[in-house]
Amino acid sequence: METILQGLLELQGVSAALVLDAGGRVTAHRGGAMHDRALCEQVSGNLMKAVETVQLQQADWDAIGAQFTDGRLLLRNLGEGVEGGHVLAVIADARLNASFATVALRVAANKLRRVLAGGAPASSASSAVASSVAAPLSGSQVSPADSKVLSSATGLSWSRSGSSSAAVSRVAAADPASMAFLTRCSKELARHVGPIAKVFVQEAVQRVCPEAPFSLPRAGALVDDLASQVEDPDDRSKFRAALAKR
Repeated sequence: METILQGLLELQGVSAALVLDAGGRVTAHRGGAMHDRALCEQVSGNLMKAVETVQLQQADWDAIGAQFTDGRLLLRNLGEGVEGGHVLAVIADARLNASFATVALRVAANKLRRVLAGGAPASSASSAVASSVAAPLSGSQVSPADSKVLSSATGLSWSRSGSSSAAVSRVAAADPASMAFLTRCSKELARHVGPIAKVFVQEAVQRVCPEAPFSLPRAGALVDDLASQVEDPDDRSKFRAALAKR
Protein backbone atom coordinates (compact mmCIF):
# COMPACT_ATOMS: atom_id res chain seq x y z
CA MET A 1 0.00 0.00 0.00
CA GLU A 2 2.90 2.34 0.67
CA THR A 3 3.78 2.45 -3.01
CA ILE A 4 0.25 3.56 -3.89
CA LEU A 5 0.47 6.31 -1.28
CA GLN A 6 3.86 7.34 -2.66
CA GLY A 7 2.18 8.03 -5.99
CA LEU A 8 -0.16 10.51 -4.29
CA LEU A 9 2.83 12.41 -2.90
CA GLU A 10 3.72 13.32 -6.49
CA LEU A 11 0.72 15.66 -6.51
CA GLN A 12 1.82 19.23 -5.86
CA GLY A 13 0.88 20.27 -2.34
CA VAL A 14 0.44 16.78 -0.86
CA SER A 15 2.59 16.34 2.24
CA ALA A 16 1.28 13.03 3.59
CA ALA A 17 -0.95 10.11 2.61
CA LEU A 18 -2.03 7.35 4.94
CA VAL A 19 -4.48 4.49 5.39
CA LEU A 20 -6.31 4.10 8.71
CA ASP A 21 -8.20 1.08 9.97
CA ALA A 22 -11.50 1.18 11.85
CA GLY A 23 -9.66 1.35 15.18
CA GLY A 24 -7.76 4.49 14.20
CA ARG A 25 -4.46 2.70 13.65
CA VAL A 26 -2.15 3.69 10.79
CA THR A 27 -2.01 0.74 8.39
CA ALA A 28 0.21 2.43 5.79
CA HIS A 29 1.91 5.82 5.59
CA ARG A 30 3.97 8.03 3.32
CA GLY A 31 4.93 11.56 4.27
CA GLY A 32 7.66 14.09 4.92
CA ALA A 33 9.33 15.10 8.16
CA MET A 34 6.51 17.47 9.12
CA HIS A 35 3.93 14.69 8.87
CA ASP A 36 5.88 11.59 9.83
CA ARG A 37 4.22 8.36 10.94
CA ALA A 38 4.58 9.14 14.65
CA LEU A 39 2.67 12.42 14.29
CA CYS A 40 -0.02 10.84 12.14
CA GLU A 41 -0.51 8.08 14.70
CA GLN A 42 -1.11 10.72 17.39
CA VAL A 43 -4.07 12.21 15.53
CA SER A 44 -5.41 9.12 13.74
CA GLY A 45 -7.69 8.12 16.61
CA ASN A 46 -9.43 11.50 16.72
CA LEU A 47 -9.69 11.46 12.95
CA MET A 48 -11.55 8.15 12.96
CA LYS A 49 -13.88 9.42 15.68
CA ALA A 50 -14.81 12.28 13.35
CA VAL A 51 -15.42 9.75 10.57
CA GLU A 52 -17.67 7.72 12.87
CA THR A 53 -19.73 10.86 13.51
CA VAL A 54 -20.25 11.26 9.77
CA GLN A 55 -21.15 7.58 9.42
CA LEU A 56 -23.95 7.99 11.95
CA GLN A 57 -25.61 10.41 9.53
CA GLN A 58 -24.55 8.78 6.26
CA ALA A 59 -23.32 5.21 6.49
CA ASP A 60 -22.37 4.99 2.81
CA TRP A 61 -20.26 8.17 2.68
CA ASP A 62 -17.62 8.32 -0.04
CA ALA A 63 -15.50 11.43 0.51
CA ILE A 64 -14.94 14.04 3.21
CA GLY A 65 -13.01 17.29 2.87
CA ALA A 66 -11.87 19.67 5.60
CA GLN A 67 -10.17 23.00 4.98
CA PHE A 68 -7.95 24.73 7.51
CA THR A 69 -5.69 27.79 7.57
CA ASP A 70 -2.71 26.36 5.70
CA GLY A 71 -4.30 23.61 3.64
CA ARG A 72 -6.81 20.80 3.66
CA LEU A 73 -7.53 17.23 4.70
CA LEU A 74 -9.14 14.83 2.21
CA LEU A 75 -10.67 11.48 3.18
CA ARG A 76 -11.88 8.59 1.04
CA ASN A 77 -13.91 5.65 2.29
CA LEU A 78 -12.16 2.40 1.34
CA GLY A 79 -15.00 0.23 2.60
CA GLU A 80 -14.72 -3.15 4.27
CA GLY A 81 -11.56 -5.10 3.48
CA VAL A 82 -10.50 -8.49 4.80
CA GLU A 83 -9.51 -6.79 8.06
CA GLY A 84 -12.47 -4.43 8.43
CA GLY A 85 -13.13 -0.84 7.39
CA HIS A 86 -10.38 1.51 6.20
CA VAL A 87 -10.03 5.17 5.26
CA LEU A 88 -7.57 6.90 2.94
CA ALA A 89 -6.42 10.27 4.31
CA VAL A 90 -4.40 12.89 2.43
CA ILE A 91 -2.91 16.02 4.02
CA ALA A 92 -2.10 18.88 1.65
CA ASP A 93 -1.27 22.57 1.64
CA ALA A 94 -2.82 25.44 -0.31
CA ARG A 95 -0.96 24.53 -3.52
CA LEU A 96 -3.14 21.46 -4.06
CA ASN A 97 -5.23 21.50 -7.23
CA ALA A 98 -8.60 20.25 -5.99
CA SER A 99 -9.79 18.94 -9.36
CA PHE A 100 -6.63 16.93 -10.00
CA ALA A 101 -6.62 15.64 -6.43
CA THR A 102 -10.21 14.41 -6.66
CA VAL A 103 -9.41 12.22 -9.64
CA ALA A 104 -6.07 10.98 -8.26
CA LEU A 105 -7.69 10.03 -4.94
CA ARG A 106 -10.45 8.16 -6.72
CA VAL A 107 -7.89 6.09 -8.63
CA ALA A 108 -5.77 5.49 -5.53
CA ALA A 109 -8.84 4.49 -3.49
CA ASN A 110 -9.87 1.93 -6.11
CA LYS A 111 -6.37 0.42 -6.10
CA LEU A 112 -6.24 0.34 -2.31
CA ARG A 113 -9.62 -1.39 -2.13
CA ARG A 114 -8.27 -4.17 -4.33
CA VAL A 115 -5.22 -4.58 -2.11
CA LEU A 116 -7.31 -4.58 1.07
CA ALA A 117 -9.66 -7.14 -0.46
CA GLY A 118 -6.69 -9.40 -1.15
CA GLY A 119 -6.45 -8.57 -4.84
CA ALA A 120 -3.55 -7.05 -6.77
CA PRO A 121 -0.26 -6.55 -4.87
CA ALA A 122 0.58 -2.98 -3.93
CA SER A 123 3.58 -2.82 -6.26
CA SER A 124 1.47 -3.41 -9.36
CA ALA A 125 -1.61 -1.55 -8.15
CA SER A 126 0.38 1.63 -7.64
CA SER A 127 1.44 1.96 -11.28
CA ALA A 128 -1.71 3.75 -12.41
CA VAL A 129 -1.51 6.27 -9.57
CA ALA A 130 2.12 7.12 -10.24
CA SER A 131 1.62 7.38 -13.99
CA SER A 132 -1.46 9.56 -13.53
CA VAL A 133 0.72 12.24 -11.98
CA ALA A 134 3.70 12.44 -14.28
CA ALA A 135 4.05 9.73 -16.90
CA PRO A 136 2.84 10.04 -20.50
CA LEU A 137 0.87 7.37 -22.28
CA SER A 138 3.37 4.67 -23.03
CA GLY A 139 3.43 1.37 -24.84
CA SER A 140 5.46 -1.77 -24.99
CA GLN A 141 8.50 -1.89 -27.23
CA VAL A 142 7.66 -2.21 -30.92
CA SER A 143 9.86 -2.50 -33.94
CA PRO A 144 10.52 0.62 -36.07
CA ALA A 145 8.82 -1.05 -39.02
CA ASP A 146 5.58 -1.54 -37.13
CA SER A 147 5.21 1.66 -35.12
CA LYS A 148 5.72 5.41 -35.21
CA VAL A 149 6.07 7.96 -32.44
CA LEU A 150 3.76 10.86 -33.23
CA SER A 151 4.81 13.19 -30.45
CA SER A 152 7.78 13.09 -28.12
CA ALA A 153 5.83 15.32 -25.74
CA THR A 154 3.05 12.78 -25.23
CA GLY A 155 5.01 9.58 -25.73
CA LEU A 156 2.14 8.18 -27.80
CA SER A 157 2.82 5.57 -30.45
CA TRP A 158 0.68 3.61 -32.85
CA SER A 159 0.97 0.07 -34.10
CA ARG A 160 -0.18 -1.38 -37.39
CA SER A 161 -3.15 -3.69 -37.11
CA GLY A 162 -1.05 -6.42 -38.68
CA SER A 163 1.59 -6.32 -35.95
CA SER A 164 2.13 -9.35 -33.76
CA SER A 165 0.50 -9.32 -30.32
CA ALA A 166 3.89 -8.91 -28.68
CA ALA A 167 4.51 -5.77 -30.68
CA VAL A 168 1.17 -4.09 -30.07
CA SER A 169 1.35 -0.99 -27.88
CA ARG A 170 -0.73 -0.68 -24.73
CA VAL A 171 -2.54 2.04 -26.68
CA ALA A 172 -2.73 0.42 -30.10
CA ALA A 173 -4.27 2.31 -33.02
CA ALA A 174 -5.02 1.14 -36.54
CA ASP A 175 -3.44 4.17 -38.23
CA PRO A 176 -1.91 7.61 -37.55
CA ALA A 177 -5.29 9.37 -37.79
CA SER A 178 -6.69 7.15 -35.06
CA MET A 179 -3.70 7.79 -32.81
CA ALA A 180 -3.97 11.52 -33.47
CA PHE A 181 -7.55 11.33 -32.19
CA LEU A 182 -6.36 9.55 -29.04
CA THR A 183 -3.85 12.35 -28.53
CA ARG A 184 -6.67 14.91 -28.80
CA CYS A 185 -8.75 12.93 -26.32
CA SER A 186 -5.90 12.89 -23.83
CA LYS A 187 -5.25 16.62 -24.15
CA GLU A 188 -8.91 17.63 -23.90
CA LEU A 189 -9.61 15.30 -20.98
CA ALA A 190 -6.54 16.62 -19.14
CA ARG A 191 -8.16 20.08 -19.08
CA HIS A 192 -10.78 18.66 -16.73
CA VAL A 193 -9.13 15.81 -14.79
CA GLY A 194 -5.41 16.59 -14.98
CA PRO A 195 -2.48 14.38 -16.00
CA ILE A 196 -4.36 11.21 -15.09
CA ALA A 197 -6.21 11.67 -18.40
CA LYS A 198 -3.46 9.60 -20.04
CA VAL A 199 -4.32 6.63 -17.85
CA PHE A 200 -8.05 7.06 -18.48
CA VAL A 201 -7.46 7.00 -22.26
CA GLN A 202 -5.41 3.81 -21.95
CA GLU A 203 -8.13 2.08 -19.94
CA ALA A 204 -10.97 3.37 -22.15
CA VAL A 205 -9.30 2.07 -25.32
CA GLN A 206 -8.97 -1.34 -23.70
CA ARG A 207 -12.69 -1.32 -22.86
CA VAL A 208 -13.89 0.00 -26.22
CA CYS A 209 -11.52 -2.09 -28.35
CA PRO A 210 -10.52 -5.08 -26.20
CA GLU A 211 -9.40 -7.29 -29.08
CA ALA A 212 -8.36 -4.88 -31.85
CA PRO A 213 -6.42 -1.64 -32.34
CA PHE A 214 -8.45 1.53 -31.89
CA SER A 215 -9.89 3.00 -35.09
CA LEU A 216 -11.96 6.11 -35.80
CA PRO A 217 -15.29 4.26 -36.22
CA ARG A 218 -15.05 3.60 -32.46
CA ALA A 219 -14.50 7.29 -31.66
CA GLY A 220 -18.07 7.86 -30.46
CA ALA A 221 -17.92 4.97 -28.00
CA LEU A 222 -14.54 6.16 -26.74
CA VAL A 223 -15.78 9.71 -26.15
CA ASP A 224 -18.82 8.37 -24.26
CA ASP A 225 -16.54 6.28 -22.06
CA LEU A 226 -14.13 9.14 -21.35
CA ALA A 227 -16.93 11.65 -20.71
CA SER A 228 -18.07 9.50 -17.79
CA GLN A 229 -14.77 10.34 -16.07
CA VAL A 230 -15.66 14.07 -15.98
CA GLU A 231 -17.79 14.66 -12.91
CA ASP A 232 -18.97 18.23 -13.57
CA PRO A 233 -21.84 18.29 -16.14
CA ASP A 234 -20.68 21.57 -17.71
CA ASP A 235 -17.12 20.32 -18.07
CA ARG A 236 -18.45 17.08 -19.52
CA SER A 237 -20.34 19.03 -22.18
CA LYS A 238 -17.25 21.10 -22.98
CA PHE A 239 -15.20 17.92 -23.36
CA ARG A 240 -17.71 16.44 -25.81
CA ALA A 241 -17.96 19.70 -27.75
CA ALA A 242 -14.19 20.01 -28.11
CA LEU A 243 -13.90 16.52 -29.59
CA ALA A 244 -16.87 17.07 -31.89
CA LYS A 245 -14.92 19.81 -33.69
CA ARG A 246 -13.01 18.76 -36.77
